[in-house]
Amino acid sequence: MLLRRLKLENFRNYLEFDQGFNQLKTIIIGQNAQGKSNILEAINLLASSESARATRDSDLIYWNKSYALIFADIEKKEDNLQIALQINTTGRRKLKINNVFKKAPQADLIGNFFCVMFSADDLYLIKGSPSIRRGWLDSVLFQLEHKYHRLHLNYSKAVTQKNALLKKAHEISIPKKDLYEQVEIWNEQIINYGSEILSLRLDFLKEIEPVARKFLGNISSHTEDLQIEYKSSLGQESFKAALKKSMEEEIARGQSVIGPHRDDLIFSINKKEAKSFASQGQQRSIVLAIKLAEVKIIEKQKKEVPVLLLDDVLAELDEPRQDFLLHNMPENIQTFLTTTHISDIQKEFLKGGQLLKVENGKVML
Repeated sequence: MLLRRLKLENFRNYLEFDQGFNQLKTIIIGQNAQGKSNILEAINLLASSESARATRDSDLIYWNKSYALIFADIEKKEDNLQIALQINTTGRRKLKINNVFKKAPQADLIGNFFCVMFSADDLYLIKGSPSIRRGWLDSVLFQLEHKYHRLHLNYSKAVTQKNALLKKAHEISIPKKDLYEQVEIWNEQIINYGSEILSLRLDFLKEIEPVARKFLGNISSHTEDLQIEYKSSLGQESFKAALKKSMEEEIARGQSVIGPHRDDLIFSINKKEAKSFASQGQQRSIVLAIKLAEVKIIEKQKKEVPVLLLDDVLAELDEPRQDFLLHNMPENIQTFLTTTHISDIQKEFLKGGQLLKVENGKVML
């Protein structure tokens, strides 16, 4: 899979951006806050329909504009593809694929283009908050499982409605019987959607764990063994039983405390939790192994080599880890990488690469 052309209009700090890509490697150079990451964000959004950096679509739109446009020419094994995504301040999107309007812009976008994003923020995957680890799981599954995005959206809506009800119960007096009955309505949806989300997450982890373990073994000369454990907020109980048991706590706290939105992952090396016991270098090796495993899983399931996005991450990897990344990527993978200093990148990474210099939302010639 190759991204042959990217056009942006009113996206982040780009009034206009129109660039063709004729090499497998594109190196985007620029100082911080000039727009390097915005290019990668736009590419990633075409794959997952979500932005890890924006809470609202309006955050993606250039100041005082009413819309942003992302246009892409994509080359696939079987055919070529054109995607045109319009993001509006109203929150409603418009999507055309091969010049045909789609009725469900977010759902219909997913499954056409695949990429793996590896940013400096991903180095917090191990030591950061549970929400970072859940976000990683969701971002991969959005691409791998077409229905996952719909499940996640419906589940989130049900949790939001339930939380609004629990908060309302704090503000006004609702008879306990009535409150229980209303909560049960939302719990039914939470159980239905949440059970499928949980199942898909567990299936994915079963697939990626041995692949990531093999990569980490190779990075560490087979001295480190990786384990990934899914820590469910349900404990050993069924979803329904756990929700029933937590009802009083949820009412007291005014929020939902059980479900996939509260779950976590535990990464361990040689059966010791990496968050507490692994060195910074070991933690970075785990994340590197996971990202390489993502590439493998997407290629296996989708029969396409995903585009790799490296956002300010090479400066955070020492030379041996850069070298490992370089020599464990598929030969035909298209890679976009951003950096503030070209000296942070090994010369071998730069060979045959297309260089773009970005300054204040413009490509400098």
